[in-house]
Amino acid sequence: MTKTHQLRTNMSNETLDQAKDILAAMNGQHGILGCLLVSTADGRLLASSLPSDVDTGMIASLCATLFSNNSVSIRKMNRGDLAQMTLVTERGILHFYQTGPAVLVVLTARGQRVSLEGLLRLAEEKGQALSGIMASS
Repeated sequence: MTKTHQLRTNMSNETLDQAKDILAAMNGQHGILGCLLVSTADGRLLASSLPSDVDTGMIASLCATLFSNNSVSIRKMNRGDLAQMTLVTERGILHFYQTGPAVLVVLTARGQRVSLEGLLRLAEEKGQALSGIMASS
């Protein structure tokens, strides 16, 4: 069973509840195992829909580092700001989508049939929704 939860954050409870609902609704679509919403400023986990046995705090921190390091590299190559990135591993896909002050991280499960186009479209749609709710809080 997947459980959504939060760690420390400055977002309102209403905004956190909306974010958790968005993440939970993504689970199961396009092979998605779970999602994280991570602060890009300090790597804090804001919300998660990953299974409860996963060390989400550690994953959030690593994801923030990955996104930040690649963002710096992209800017140094004069390619603008990093908006999205996709990593394909032997255990599934990690997709990152910039959502204002945070990054949405989507993880797929190994062995799942994944529509990459559908995954990217869903991440963009839900990422924009998350940007909107965070901007209004």
